[in-house]
Amino acid sequence: MAEIDITFGFTSEETLFRSFRLSLENRSHVLILAEPGKGKTTLAKILTGSVPKYSGGTLSGHFIVNGIDILSKDISERMEYAGRVSQNTDEMMLFSSVQEEISFPLENMGLCREERERRMADALSLFGLERYRDVSTSELSGGEKRRLMLAVLFAIDPAIYILDESFDELSPSWRQRLAGIIRNLDRTVIAFGSHELSEYDGIFDKVITIGTNGDAVPYVRKDIPVFSLPSVQKKGMSLSVSDLVITREHRSSDELPSFGLTVPSFDLHGGECVVLTGENGSGKSSFSRVLSGLLKEQSGSVTSGNTVIPYKERRHMTAYLMQNPYEELFLPTVRDELSSTGASEKDISEALELFALDGNEYVQEMSYGRAKMLQAALFFLLSRPFAIFDELDSALSTDDFIKAVRVYLEKGTGLIVITHDMNVSAMLPGRHFMIEGGTLHEC
Repeated sequence: MAEIDITFGFTSEETLFRSFRLSLENRSHVLILAEPGKGKTTLAKILTGSVPKYSGGTLSGHFIVNGIDILSKDISERMEYAGRVSQNTDEMMLFSSVQEEISFPLENMGLCREERERRMADALSLFGLERYRDVSTSELSGGEKRRLMLAVLFAIDPAIYILDESFDELSPSWRQRLAGIIRNLDRTVIAFGSHELSEYDGIFDKVITIGTNGDAVPYVRKDIPVFSLPSVQKKGMSLSVSDLVITREHRSSDELPSFGLTVPSFDLHGGECVVLTGENGSGKSSFSRVLSGLLKEQSGSVTSGNTVIPYKERRHMTAYLMQNPYEELFLPTVRDELSSTGASEKDISEALELFALDGNEYVQEMSYGRAKMLQAALFFLLSRPFAIFDELDSALSTDDFIKAVRVYLEKGTGLIVITHDMNVSAMLPGRHFMIEGGTLHEC
């Protein structure tokens, strides 16, 4: 049995949670669905101790687990009671290899070597990472990083598992597998999400949301609205790929084969939306980096019209919105970021309105989802003829994601949308491509 009753605010003038109360039966599974910016990640950090310790703010109330109020305990002391998988996997990665990432918390728990090895082997197997044991975490894809952070949590095995948008960045097959793991998990689970996923069905005993007063209220399921998106109108510039071969070595391990992706042909036109899917680690982000000039292909060509575009020149043609928005955000405030594009004040004001942003907000204080909207606004102002949304839909409400798609298409941008959400894929116009068996092909 666990009980949460907390009140918290970063400042005395603004209370984020006001008597947020939640009772948890042993082994119950609770889903908290709320839009970006409502405080889901802050709540997860409060329960595991990094807020207010590292952020400031005023916290009162209690979080009782197995009869003990753990709010007074330090982060390391809470490990056996509550642990989380962060929405931003990069912020939790501390070590250079998969093995070190899992072993460190187990060593801190004082477990003997045999028990550490057993837990590590079980966690690696559970999340399909056995071959990656000695691989550098920097060489993992976004979905593989997510599975690693899940493996760390399952190796620790706290009384309460806190999963912050943990289905995001996982391929459909791994989403289904995670759903099955949670369904059979003999532990209490609190999961956070920004929008409904079909994988949630049947694995949660209770679904709640964060109310306007910062309290816990029952979630009322919404019908998925019918979105109006511009019809495909091929216009302006075109981008074509022919006989492209991309290879990448696993420099940190000799046991894994080199990564390879072949793209026999691919084309994208201004005003067109193309959907790209594939398993974690299949090469979606590598393909994106080649098109945006961040990675050089081994062979093949990328052309516009009849002109071959060298890979460095593609940086001025194709905007790549990476999975982690903080890889592309560096300045203090939202307005600072948008002003760095050289856009006029009129255009900046338009972008702030289109993407529902506050120009005075500090970037590092934004929710992960709001940071993704800033990332979209930033590249919108740069006006590249082509853009790639690499899982922009993760951590965003469906409304916000469709809004971003719409404004790009209305501007005439040729858009590639990488997603693992089949509901999102189905609602988008245009052609669909998949990477399967090391080859990109049209579905």
